[in-house]
Amino acid sequence: MTSVSVIIPAYNSASTIIRALQSVVDQTLAPLEIIVVDDASTDTTRDLVATFATSSSIPVRVLSQTINSGPSAARNAGWDTATGDFIAFLDADDQWHPRKIELQFPVMQSQPKVAMSCHGHHFSSSTTWAEIPNNDTQATPITFHKFLIRNRCATPTVMLKRLITERFDSRKRFAEDYLLWMQITAAHGPALRLEAQLAHCSNPGYGGSGQSGQLLKMELSEIDGFATLRKSRAIGFGTLGLVVIWSWIKFGIRLFDSKVMKIRR
Repeated sequence: MTSVSVIIPAYNSASTIIRALQSVVDQTLAPLEIIVVDDASTDTTRDLVATFATSSSIPVRVLSQTINSGPSAARNAGWDTATGDFIAFLDADDQWHPRKIELQFPVMQSQPKVAMSCHGHHFSSSTTWAEIPNNDTQATPITFHKFLIRNRCATPTVMLKRLITERFDSRKRFAEDYLLWMQITAAHGPALRLEAQLAHCSNPGYGGSGQSGQLLKMELSEIDGFATLRKSRAIGFGTLGLVVIWSWIKFGIRLFDSKVMKIRR
C-alpha cells in the first residue's frame, strides 16, 4: 500500500457510491485508506458503504456529518483525520482509472517540493478505459498565473500533501476547489499535471445537471474567490480587474454554449 488517503464526500449517493469505491479498490497500486464523509445523507449511502467496508481489501472509514454542510466541509473533515502522507480526492459519482495512483503517486514522491498534482479526465460514466499513451504520463508544471486564466484541475484528479495548511473554504459550495488550487499554487509554487485521462467525471465542467449547471452561482463564487486572493495579497488590484473581466467573458461563452448553441467539443 502507498501512503495515500482517499477522501470521498457523499450526499445521497446510493446510486453511484459503490462504483466509486470499487474504482479505488481496483487500483494497481493500492492506497492506504478510504475515508467516506457522509454529508448527512437521507438515503442508504451510509449502509452501502458500511457493507462494502466489510469485504474491502482497503480499509474504509465512514465519517458522518450531522448537518449537510457541502463538499468543502466534508472534504476538510476527511482531510483532518487522514493518516497518509498524501490526499487524493474522488467524488461519489466519479471513478478512477485503475492506474491512477500507480502513475500519479511517483510524481509526488519524486518532487518533494511540489505540494499538488493533477491529471486529465474524461466526462463519462463508463467503467471501461482506454490505454494510456506513454507520452501522457510526463508531468508538466502549472503556475499560479495559469490557474488565474482557468481552472486546470478537476477535483477527482488532484493529489496533494496532507500537511499543507490550506483548506477548502467551508462557506463555499461552488468553485471551492478552484479557489483552493489557486491558494496552494500561490503559496507553494507550481502544481504538476499529467495529461493522461485517469478519471471519469459523470458531470461536465459546466452546464450539467448538478452544481455545474448553476452557471451564475458558479460564476459569482469564482469572482468571490478572486476577491479572496486579493484580500490575502496574492494578486494586485490590476490583476484582480483583469481576471474578473476575463471570468465574465468565460461566463458568457458558457452561457451561450449551454443555452443557445453547442460550441464546446
